[in-house]
Amino acid sequence: MNRNILYLALIAAVGCSSSATKAVPIQTATIQRRDIIVTAEATGVIEPINVVEVKSKTASGQVTEMPIDIGYFVKPGDLIVQIDTTILHQQFVQATADFTSADANLKVSDAQLKRQQVLYGQHIITMDVLEAAQTQFASATALFTNKRANLDLAKQALVDAKVTATVVGTILTKPVSIGQVIQAGGTSVSGGTVIATMADLTKVRSRALVAETDIGMVKPGQDVNVTIDAFPDHPFLGKVDHIEPQATVQQNVTMFATLVSLNNSEGLLHPGMNGEVSIIADTRLDAIAVPNDAIRSPREAAQAAVLLGLNPDSVKAQMRGPGGGGGGQGGGQGRGGRGGSGGPGRQVQISNGELALPLQGGGQGGGMRGGRGPQVQVTDADCKKVDAAMKKKPVVAKKIEDMRSKMRDATDRQKAMDDMKAAYAELGVDMQVSGACARRARSGNAGGAAGAGGARTGRGGMGGGAGAAGAGGGAGGGQGGGFGQQGNSRTRPRTGLVFIQRGATWEAKTVRLGVANYDYTEVLDDGLKEGDKVAMLSAAALQATRQAQNDRMKAGASPLGGSAPAGGGRGPGGGRGN
Repeated sequence: MNRNILYLALIAAVGCSSSATKAVPIQTATIQRRDIIVTAEATGVIEPINVVEVKSKTASGQVTEMPIDIGYFVKPGDLIVQIDTTILHQQFVQATADFTSADANLKVSDAQLKRQQVLYGQHIITMDVLEAAQTQFASATALFTNKRANLDLAKQALVDAKVTATVVGTILTKPVSIGQVIQAGGTSVSGGTVIATMADLTKVRSRALVAETDIGMVKPGQDVNVTIDAFPDHPFLGKVDHIEPQATVQQNVTMFATLVSLNNSEGLLHPGMNGEVSIIADTRLDAIAVPNDAIRSPREAAQAAVLLGLNPDSVKAQMRGPGGGGGGQGGGQGRGGRGGSGGPGRQVQISNGELALPLQGGGQGGGMRGGRGPQVQVTDADCKKVDAAMKKKPVVAKKIEDMRSKMRDATDRQKAMDDMKAAYAELGVDMQVSGACARRARSGNAGGAAGAGGARTGRGGMGGGAGAAGAGGGAGGGQGGGFGQQGNSRTRPRTGLVFIQRGATWEAKTVRLGVANYDYTEVLDDGLKEGDKVAMLSAAALQATRQAQNDRMKAGASPLGGSAPAGGGRGPGGGRGN
């Protein structure tokens, strides 16, 4: 009896301790300006661009000399093989004799024909005799032409017995050795014995297999960084040449062969080498960047609010606030309608002390989207001053443009940034103001958030629903307006939700996002500023899941070891449990 009472007391103690759920600590990250480089990663194999098969054109015979070997570098005129000329010389002598005989026969026939023509003109011979002389002359002419052609072929065979290189290249294979009898190719492309294969290895290419999910942002002419396994500290620069249209499926993964041309003037790259190919699809320099772990889709507002201890209804109300444009349940295949010009949207401070609803399985679908108007970081007057300064000093402006294009390849980023700041100082323009004007020009008319949405069909139309009248005027609305354009998900504009730390509170903000790599995403408007701290929601979700699993394991464990007895089973004392 006493054991049963002790057991029940321990069960009650465990239940009480597990009811006090620990708060999940929220990690934050500071918003900074970064260079965002969007890349498509793949594995590639080095291969030559043009492979030349070396054959003998007209000379057949035994190989007597072959000074080349695999890996030898040859130039036009260098000897590849020497074929035995004994038979070829005899054929040349015979062809010469036949040609001499045919020439003599042609001369005799020509003299006979001339005599017969004179006699026929004097009416001494008949037409039959003249025609016989003409036929004999025609036969002698044909024989002469044939023997002269044979003599030319015999001469060419003697020349072709010495096979030389016609282009600059490196010997790749050598299937023929000294003493082997080879056959001439003649006029047949596929005929004849292949003596060697060679290629110019100063220019090679990498055949990279790019996944179907990334091939949409790969285009010819893009810059590529290739890292070869043999030279991990020596990156090679190249450009996308072209993409093969036929897909390749390996282990149920669809990939497309992308050919990247490389400069191999150093001679370090050899056919068959493996390496990693990084295709630079897009670049944003000195952009406001937010970590990907801090971004959530507006559809996940309820789940994110629970993680932060906020009231999901308050977060949704904040997202639907005046000027936010009504929260339609977009998604799916939206047809771009006409989105209203919504206002900037009211930001509501949400305290951690608000009652948080219990986490529901599955979460709220639908995603609240609205037509937030872009928040302008600079005025029209500021941007006009920047344009005027650029036009006043075009040399300095061109210098800044060149420095921006070369910054991603700079080894010392800090020095490059200092040089660019000095150039802007010479121009008399603030670098951040100039960058804000450039971003404003890029994103001023993108999507339904800036006004009328494009009348096009796009995947996952952003926006929708009947929008409330914004504070800045205009009504939201339209069906599936916004960023419903086609394109790769890492390069096309889209909408995201972040939570900014404001003292002891969190502020939910819907921001427009640009290009993204695997770590950071560009922010297109001033929804986020340098120095803001955002919640790392992915880490918080992982910790919450781990804590829930630990709580379930503790709840199912017996304080005396093993699993807790189920209700109705026999208790430790042998009696029947209550």
